Amino acid sequence: MSAGADIGLGSATGGKILTGSELATLWGKAVDDHSNFASESRREVAVRLDTLKGSGTLYLGRSRNWILSENLDMQTLRSLNVSYVTTQAAPASVTASQAVTMIFPWTGTSISASGAVTDLNGAFSSTLAFKQPIAPNLNLTASLSDPLTLIPAGDVRVDYRIKW
Repeated sequence: MSAGADIGLGSATGGKILTGSELATLWGKAVDDHSNFASESRREVAVRLDTLKGSGTLYLGRSRNWILSENLDMQTLRSLNVSYVTTQAAPASVTASQAVTMIFPWTGTSISASGAVTDLNGAFSSTLAFKQPIAPNLNLTASLSDPLTLIPAGDVRVDYRIKW
């Protein structure tokens, strides 16, 4: 469990405080982890309140990782996120999401599918993704967002990471 407060001000080069740069946020997080030989699970609750802007978020999440077989690991994630702004007349925003990932440990390949429903009007988004390590510190990632819509969006990336 952790909690804290973030307090701050922003200033221009001459030292003048910038209007609207004030920050006064309270936050807290509680995590419950369980593990055994073949699986891990996590439950999480997080709260963030911006006392100056009158906004906040509440996050509830649950994840599970387990060894399905010698050649396949699985991960699932479910979450609910509620955001609100009291200074606006709009109702709170609610997002429910779920994801599943298959991991092939011998090759490092992972394939995932995720979906999210936002607000009461039921705006739905989904993503399919593929990740493959090519060499040490070199990864290929491809994703397709909203594949069931008339205008799906794709992304292919090759990332190289340098450690020093």
